[in-house]
Amino acid sequence: MTLNFFTILTLISIFLTMMLSLFFLVNKRGFILENKILAILLLIFNLQIFYSYSTSTFAFQYLLDWHKPLFLIRQTSFLTGPLIYFYVNSFLKRRDVLNYRTSIHFLPFAISVISLLIFYRGVDRFIIWESIIDLNDTILILAHNFIYIVLSLLSMKSTTISFRGFYKSILISSHNAWLQILLVGFIAIWMVNLNSFAVYMIVRKPGWCAYTASIYALIAFLFINTIMFFLLLKPDVYYIIAKYKSNKLEEADKLEYLQRLNSHMENHKPFLNPDITLESLANGISVNPRILSQIINETFKKNFKSYILEYRIKESMKILADSKHSKLTVLEILYQVGFNSKSSFNNQFKLFTNLTPIEYRSKAIG
Repeated sequence: MTLNFFTILTLISIFLTMMLSLFFLVNKRGFILENKILAILLLIFNLQIFYSYSTSTFAFQYLLDWHKPLFLIRQTSFLTGPLIYFYVNSFLKRRDVLNYRTSIHFLPFAISVISLLIFYRGVDRFIIWESIIDLNDTILILAHNFIYIVLSLLSMKSTTISFRGFYKSILISSHNAWLQILLVGFIAIWMVNLNSFAVYMIVRKPGWCAYTASIYALIAFLFINTIMFFLLLKPDVYYIIAKYKSNKLEEADKLEYLQRLNSHMENHKPFLNPDITLESLANGISVNPRILSQIINETFKKNFKSYILEYRIKESMKILADSKHSKLTVLEILYQVGFNSKSSFNNQFKLFTNLTPIEYRSKAIG
């Protein structure tokens, strides 16, 4: 088989996906359940990359005798939607992520595999695109994935941000940005599959359409590299790094420091100071900065910057919702709560409330 651009691209994609999957599977830092779900999801993507390449113009002629197992591999597409949905809800800490009803989401996959095994029992060799059930199978996969895209987006409705503020959100609101990266990648892959299917329906030339399927490898390649890029750019885009394994903190001491912190934040509002630092906050409650950082990370699952930003946004919400302060401009309020940039304030406020400051004030005051 002659090596070409898409062959090399596919091999690289498979390798990178396997490495990332292994990384999340063995990683013990951060959120363990989310790690495992993402590892399985990446393995499923790997199977889809292999399937797409196997039916492309570069490889299908070498694998014509293997279309039955390839067709079964294709059915793993029924797993991507539920896994994305579980991952999003697990990351958002919804309580009903895993329970006895979880298995219902995997019924379409099980039914499709069993149906194929029954339908093709006794058949050793067939061509996927010549199969009479290929069309229906494709429609069901696309519809199934679309349903879970919608469900996942609805779960994230309160955390949706605009593309305009996307880069800033990566720097100041890591968890939401990660989920957006994952969903955007999944939607892109779904769109490529949809377009490939549409082209097939128009031209009815399986060989030519299989060529478009090889673009799947390119999309997956770019998607996986995007994940790797953001992991390298900012490791806590995915998880809060566990820096404190060797720094044991007694529970009683932790509770005492936490009470000090909460009391100080509520009564003295140090977050209103635009120049606040971890060290200055630690000095205010007589705690070692490293211990304070550990408490914030472990208790609130946030870094220091995100912790302070949330307090500032909540304070701005109180002011905006108070009719006594209706004459204050948004610019005056943002400076009052510790921000020094209007664009940063607007972006973070909308990320937190899904409304602009003006929209929030209008709804709150009426």
